[in-house]
Amino acid sequence: MQTYIPGDRVEISSRFNRILAVCVWVIAALIAGSLFFVGPGESLLTLIPAAFFSVFAWEALWRPYTAVTDDGVELRNVFRTIHIPWAALINVDTKYALTLYTPGHKYVAWSAPAPGHVTGVRNSRSTGSESQAGLSASAEVRPGDLINTESGQAAAAVRSRWTALRDQGLIEAGVADETPVLITRHTVMIVVLGALALATLVGSLAR
Repeated sequence: MQTYIPGDRVEISSRFNRILAVCVWVIAALIAGSLFFVGPGESLLTLIPAAFFSVFAWEALWRPYTAVTDDGVELRNVFRTIHIPWAALINVDTKYALTLYTPGHKYVAWSAPAPGHVTGVRNSRSTGSESQAGLSASAEVRPGDLINTESGQAAAAVRSRWTALRDQGLIEAGVADETPVLITRHTVMIVVLGALALATLVGSLAR
């Protein structure tokens, strides 16, 4: 039996979300540039919403990712980062987005949404009957499993690493219920976004 060679960290982000983030930043930059033509009071009321949407685009659209390592899967979502050890993982799904299941819980990857119906049908036709990594030939391939979708790329990375480690006996079986999932909340960013959102609301009411 071939010995499994530890793999590198694979990090997958949403290209579409990052394009949206860039668009938000461009608009915010244009708004900031327009502040040279308004009064100081109006500048502050305009700058705060621009700052809020810029920070929100960074946190919600640019930073989220799905990372696959030999230790497990890490989901960096908007308000928290979730580390799921391989021993805790029991199922991988892509119905609406990459979703990882542990006993009694499920964790959705913000960075790996499944395609819409129209996009899924188009991608399915373009890829034909190609099987996806980690799926048996007889398994039903959902649109979200297609390798040319964001959810499909992330699912393939998770399944292939999971299978390789499991086949080499490197994942302890039967301990999923006892294996903790580590969740880290983005407390500082939550406070910053909350403060900017409140300031934006107060500013809009003051106009």
